[in-house]
Amino acid sequence: MQSFPLIIFGLALLLLTSCRVRKPETAVHQQGKSALNELSIRKDLKKEIGSWLGTPYLYGGNTRKGVDCSGLVCAIYLEVYEIKLPRTSRDIYAASKHIKLKDLREGDLIFFNYTGKGVSHVGLYLGDSKYVHASTTKGVVISELDNAYTQKKIVGAGRMR
Repeated sequence: MQSFPLIIFGLALLLLTSCRVRKPETAVHQQGKSALNELSIRKDLKKEIGSWLGTPYLYGGNTRKGVDCSGLVCAIYLEVYEIKLPRTSRDIYAASKHIKLKDLREGDLIFFNYTGKGVSHVGLYLGDSKYVHASTTKGVVISELDNAYTQKKIVGAGRMR
């Protein structure tokens, strides 16, 4: 009879661990989903980006628990295009075929200098002047390229496919 409480405890523990509590979506995450739904991009790219939206920023991270800009781009490229990229934004920039901003297409990369020391950030272009990236303050978001601050920080663009 002593094992009966142990069995009940085990079943209760199993039930509790099988319940998944979802974090509420932030306004930024909801805006990102809305922006993503409006874009005419590959279905697999849209699905992959949707699964990353709202992921918190983590320097050196490359999982949905936390990711940095190059970790995000590497993960998306591997999943959608089956291309393994170098791990850092600087190395991705060096490996890419540099293109003009006016020639950007879906899946191209945009490189930024936010530190004053060269390439320090990367995002993936989605079209319609939008790109997905891992923001240090907001996590994975979709942002506009057409703003004065962002324009001043762009180092260049590149193509990997």
